[in-house]
Amino acid sequence: MNTLLESNLNNRLGYKKDAVKFKDDDYETPREILQDLIPYLGHHRTIYDPFYCDGYVKQEWTELGYFCINEKKDAFNPKERLTDNFDIIITNPPFSCKEKVLKLCLSYKKPFMILFPIDCLGSAWIRKYFDTLQFLIPKKRYNFYKKGQEKKSSCWFDTMWVCYDINLPHKVVKL
Repeated sequence: MNTLLESNLNNRLGYKKDAVKFKDDDYETPREILQDLIPYLGHHRTIYDPFYCDGYVKQEWTELGYFCINEKKDAFNPKERLTDNFDIIITNPPFSCKEKVLKLCLSYKKPFMILFPIDCLGSAWIRKYFDTLQFLIPKKRYNFYKKGQEKKSSCWFDTMWVCYDINLPHKVVKL
């Protein structure tokens, strides 16, 4: 889209020039999903989740005995990026920007676990990183919360954890 047309469209939609646009594809991650990761966290106690929804994940990690940094900031804005006050990135990001999320997490050069739809494995953008990634496959389909609502009864797609520097025993581990 050209810049003038995009600017006019954004103004009509009520966006300010430099406003962060949050797409409505954020879902909260319940504790039972996070518990699947605990056996693989090792000594990592401080978690950074760069993608804020309602901040619910912070409470869930606290109740599991971990410290989670999760603030409503633009994770892609270098001025708002957290530097290195954490051990590991664990996030359930908006799926509308999967490739951008993977590149962001790799740029930190720290261990990470990113929840993505499992069909990403067939995408060209992720294949170029296969040599450095590992994958955790959940034993069942996950369900999520949406803005304080009750857990959805069933999610229509399967997910996986895309991992980096986690030292899993195999390239692909089924939970």
